[in-house]
Amino acid sequence: MVKFAGYLLLGIPLLAAAESDWDLLQKAAQAGRHQALSGSYTHNVDDELETFRLYRAQDGGVVRERRESMDGMPRELVRDDNELTCYAPDTKALNAAKVNAIKLFPAILPERSQDLKSAYVLSRGKLDRVARRDCQWLSLTPKEANLRYGLKVCVDPVSALPLKTVTHDAKGAVIEQFAFSDLTLGNPKDRALLRPRFKHSLALGAAVSAPQEVVPADFEIRGMPSGFRLLRYASRQLPGHDTPVSHFVYTDGLAKLSLFVEAGKGEVDSHPAVIGPGGLGLVSRRIGSQVLTVVGDLPEQGLENVINTVRVIKK
Repeated sequence: MVKFAGYLLLGIPLLAAAESDWDLLQKAAQAGRHQALSGSYTHNVDDELETFRLYRAQDGGVVRERRESMDGMPRELVRDDNELTCYAPDTKALNAAKVNAIKLFPAILPERSQDLKSAYVLSRGKLDRVARRDCQWLSLTPKEANLRYGLKVCVDPVSALPLKTVTHDAKGAVIEQFAFSDLTLGNPKDRALLRPRFKHSLALGAAVSAPQEVVPADFEIRGMPSGFRLLRYASRQLPGHDTPVSHFVYTDGLAKLSLFVEAGKGEVDSHPAVIGPGGLGLVSRRIGSQVLTVVGDLPEQGLENVINTVRVIKK
């Protein structure tokens, strides 16, 4: 009876209580990318706290949004459908805008939430309140403890919009957090709010990249953890390297990791996993004539697991 009353107080239809958690997560993924809105949100990493203002409109299925940092160097990110461009008053601020483009809250979840099933267990948590709106917590817990971070999402039961997300380690310690502080649903009344204020710009390409599913023909990758799919591949000429470095980017829908493959010359030592701000880590290892480097948002044990199991066979 108490649970029944709770749903009534939240204004959630009783059918929603029986809705599949995965269906609700899928709706949250779509709303996170397409729901028209105006609002402010905070981004908290370690001891750093930053506030952004976000405006998003949708017309005939086409989404246009602008987000502006309210702290530090002035910068903006504009999404026109799936094309992302950063704007700033100078080149230094443009580089800061590129960093913010990595995660575009509330579009934290993958477009196909079902892809997470192989690596995460989904459960429904308690009811809560964020930005003066009721919400329902959903938790994605890694099936392999300590190898990936977990994610909690508080979902608005009316729009399915994620109102708050918390990335945490196996002990529950918060790694990264996004949360709306104020929010109005619907297209912004003043369309001028969608136009950038700064003149300097840099096109970043697609906001969402479709997984390639296919490794380049001259490579075979073995031992990648379950659930990870190839997102993109490039051969890059990096500073300080005589030959191009092969760069593979993988994702399991939440975590991303980059695998760099280069020819080893001389004595190159392996480097144990080092975790930096926001849970981003790095580890490297020499295997035969190759040096493999893995960079990704995985905990230390997860990075060590990847570097110890992955093998790159050059055909």
